[in-house]
Amino acid sequence: MFTVEQTYDLRAMTALNVAGRKTVRRWYNILRVVVWLLLILSAGTMLVSMCFGIFDLPDDWIFPASCVLMLTFLVFEDKLNGWLSLRSLLPGSAHSVTVFTDESYTVSTDTTVTEYQYANITSLCEVGDYYVCFLGTKHGQCFDKRGFQQGDPDAFRVWLEQKTGQHFKTIKSPSHTRRTT
Repeated sequence: MFTVEQTYDLRAMTALNVAGRKTVRRWYNILRVVVWLLLILSAGTMLVSMCFGIFDLPDDWIFPASCVLMLTFLVFEDKLNGWLSLRSLLPGSAHSVTVFTDESYTVSTDTTVTEYQYANITSLCEVGDYYVCFLGTKHGQCFDKRGFQQGDPDAFRVWLEQKTGQHFKTIKSPSHTRRTT
């Protein structure tokens, strides 16, 4: 039996969004590559136009501003989505205690107690300091490795892989999903 205490903060929600983008919403990465290519093409076109005097920066500021805005959204996409997800959490659900037993696992928040079956888990991920379980493409749960009240995180990983019949996908974590302390 394992018990994990989790607080959904910006770091946890960012890890959840990174895991979702890299696993259950992989089709989204195709769109992301297209946007990056458009951004590079747009910036290259703008630079060539400026070199030949076709592009007048004081008059045509919208094009470079849109490139900068698009670049900002691409770089900080996971953190922005984490922030938006955090804002949409139901009141009382930011803190949870999850108890894993042989038959199922139960997530208790300030407002609800929900039981989940292991057969419903569609994907397992490890992102930085978090284990992430997905129950479809739109519902995920993350568990902080430092939040284990009962059991060991490494033993939990092996145990959950056996319970679900799946393997954890290790995702290279951005620096904002790892703790430095």
